[in-house]
Amino acid sequence: VTAEEFAARARPQDPAGEMLPAPERAAQGPLVVAVDAGHGGVDPGAMREGLVEADLMLRLARETAEAINRTGTMRAVLTRDEDAFVSLSERMTIARAEGAGLLLSLHADALEEDAASGGSVYTLSDAAQDAASSRMVERHQRGDLLSGLDLSRQDDRVATALMDLARLDTAPQSARLASALVAALREAGAHLNTRPRRSAPLAVLNAADFPSVLVEVGFLSNAGDRARLIDPVGRARIVSGLVAGLQAWAAEEAARAPLRRR
Repeated sequence: VTAEEFAARARPQDPAGEMLPAPERAAQGPLVVAVDAGHGGVDPGAMREGLVEADLMLRLARETAEAINRTGTMRAVLTRDEDAFVSLSERMTIARAEGAGLLLSLHADALEEDAASGGSVYTLSDAAQDAASSRMVERHQRGDLLSGLDLSRQDDRVATALMDLARLDTAPQSARLASALVAALREAGAHLNTRPRRSAPLAVLNAADFPSVLVEVGFLSNAGDRARLIDPVGRARIVSGLVAGLQAWAAEEAARAPLRRR
């Protein structure tokens, strides 16, 4: 904009030269949680003993979404609600279109052996964050990289820098969310891995404009985990832990809000 337009829009100063506080944001509605059922359609995910990861995660995602909606303080949106293939970029687009405040991706991996068991929560690894920004700039539509900000006319350096800047907020939020989920899952009696807090360069966690975590709820290669995932009581413990973790995280973030950078 021109210097005149900038001056007209800038926040006024008081007589002492101090910048006046920014106006308080209007009261927001319920926290929107994008619940992402991993895999789907032509991508079934892990398969063991007749169980298919895509099907199990869709059922768990629906149950989690229902529990989220019952809280009255959060609203869930599913990135897929049928056995259909949805690309990773489209999952993020759905989350943004719904105004999601975070993305919760549900998976259940399988290994060659059944020794590993229990749930774990992943965030994007620190080393992968810069590379994630570069990949997103290369592969996504520029109008869909940051919520509310169209980067279609910006070059790669500007777009990448703005995404890295956004992650200064969302990466710590993701880490706090992961810790809250681990604590709440443990409290709910869900079976956790011996190392439940992890990080990795996972593509579904690449979004820069909202916090995101991937929850491996168990291993289909483990008989105990399979039993827990097909048992309504076992799934209820997971759902209860996820919802309690989301609520604890939301409360912590609300308390932090006055201290955040403007």
